[in-house]
Amino acid sequence: MRNEEIGTENGTAIIQPDDEVIADGPGIWTLLYTAGPQGIKPGGSVRFEIPYGFTMPQLLWAHDPGYCQVSCTQPGVELSLSYDPPVTLEPEPFYYVTRWGRMVYVQVLGEKLEEGEQIEFVYGWRQGMDPGAYAQHFAAEAEFTVATDVDGTRSAKFSGYTLIAEQPKLQVVADEPTNLQIYLPSYVQMGEEFTAKIVAEDEERNVAEEPSEDYIIDSTDGPFLGAAIGSGQWHNTARLRFDMPGEKIVTVLDLDTAITGRSNPVVATPEPPEQRLYWGDIHGHTRLSDGLGSPEQYYTFGREQACLDFCAIADHSQYISDEDWEHIQEATRQFNEPGRYVTLLGYEVSLNAPKPRHGDKCVYYPGDTGPLLRATDINRSEYAELDEYTEEWKAAGAMMILHQHARGSETYYDPDLVRLAEVYSIWGDSETAEGARPLLPSLERDYAGVLAADCLEKGWTLGFMAASDDHAGRPGRTDWLRVRRAYPGGLAAVWAPELTREAIWDSLYNRRCYGTSGARIILEFFLDGEPMGSIIKNTPFAQAHRIEVMVCGTSRLTAVEVMRGRELIYAHTCYGATCRLDLMDEPEAGDANYYYVRVLQADGEMAWSSPIWVS
Repeated sequence: MRNEEIGTENGTAIIQPDDEVIADGPGIWTLLYTAGPQGIKPGGSVRFEIPYGFTMPQLLWAHDPGYCQVSCTQPGVELSLSYDPPVTLEPEPFYYVTRWGRMVYVQVLGEKLEEGEQIEFVYGWRQGMDPGAYAQHFAAEAEFTVATDVDGTRSAKFSGYTLIAEQPKLQVVADEPTNLQIYLPSYVQMGEEFTAKIVAEDEERNVAEEPSEDYIIDSTDGPFLGAAIGSGQWHNTARLRFDMPGEKIVTVLDLDTAITGRSNPVVATPEPPEQRLYWGDIHGHTRLSDGLGSPEQYYTFGREQACLDFCAIADHSQYISDEDWEHIQEATRQFNEPGRYVTLLGYEVSLNAPKPRHGDKCVYYPGDTGPLLRATDINRSEYAELDEYTEEWKAAGAMMILHQHARGSETYYDPDLVRLAEVYSIWGDSETAEGARPLLPSLERDYAGVLAADCLEKGWTLGFMAASDDHAGRPGRTDWLRVRRAYPGGLAAVWAPELTREAIWDSLYNRRCYGTSGARIILEFFLDGEPMGSIIKNTPFAQAHRIEVMVCGTSRLTAVEVMRGRELIYAHTCYGATCRLDLMDEPEAGDANYYYVRVLQADGEMAWSSPIWVS
């Protein structure tokens, strides 16, 4: 949440025009502030916030994008614009205030701005030319937050500025659809009816609000005779089945627009699958910390637009209040629907301080409730050591996942609590330093020794998963990193017997999971008949081990690689989208005692299995 006070007599503001704007579309927008009963005294100021994702506001070049100008209805009032607050605090709480946009400050000079008098702040003005500002590329509600320091003292709590009661907002919407996404269960039984979810998206992966209902649906088994039988605001559904076993792909043609789409791969089995594959994103943020949208909007997006099987919010604990935590717990409880959509309760512990056990880590609970334990608070009070909370987390049945981007794996490990490492997120590939999508902070800092492969080399027993770390309220379909675009977010793939919270939790805790860079790549991996995440006991390591791998990609595979520790022991060059390996490995004494699989596709997508250890 914003943490700033909300005023009742410090004025109002509107935005003009307030019509819907297409994602990444142009515009010139005017924020019209009207002074309240308090007015704005000379030396006071009004703070205007331009949301991140919109063109950066600037005050110097009238013919360049993002230019801002200001005027007043009262001739005796002089106005001064700046990027920095006219009155500064010590210390200045910028980091906690500027989480959603870039600020422009308008200081009142000369005469007082009296009640009813107005400041007109024009954003995107360009003299005699086309509009000079562009909206964010993702569809969502955009708030142009306005706050005041009415007397120039910055005496309001927290930041010195007081928010107005009702904020100007724009609705950013999807452009015309250009492609279809078709989401199918990854495993079905031959002859079993299942639901296909069909989503129309624009070039920026925004979902069209009015999908078509007239499709031709085809697959490797031949055409399906049934048309789409269900529709909603965000996706349509069709009931399908496969009458032959094997790997399948479904294609869809929208007869209204001639747009086509291709599904994720599906494996049809003769017998009921003992384990099915479920897809989720359990690391993302809402406006309660430093993201966008409400918890309810977040969960709805994951279910209706990204078509996830499971989902979780991981808002930063230092930002959220006890009331916010109650809100998250209640939304998580309400959206959990066994068999349809599973939600997990969690938050992110951020300890970005010169502490021995620093870094970001996500904590999850198996039920509807759990304690909110903060390493620090929004006022940067004294940082707590994570050891102070370990026993309380464990008593609540919690699970911790290391978030690699902030060196979250530096030194903190408890085998009963820390079960997984986030091998990929919107920040990039954190397996090693040599990945095709290098971890963004590692381009500026040395991450040697703290990446996911380094954790394994330390002897930590950690499974791999992936997530988005989304900051736009768009779990499962995002590339938004709070202030800029980044890599597409990742997905966690979980092997579980059913879609319930208990089954998903058990599989995550026991490392029956893997991560992808966002594509729904099917990956099976067995060592001596045991699945990924296993610890094989009572078996001598220095003997032959059987490695079995099956991959169904979403595009042509370029390589399927088998790792023993940090050593690449086998690389299979692929020429299609499927691959099966059946290998024997005979390690020598002193070799690493764990294996995992890495998958690379021609389109740049990747997958990483959880390791298997030999005791």
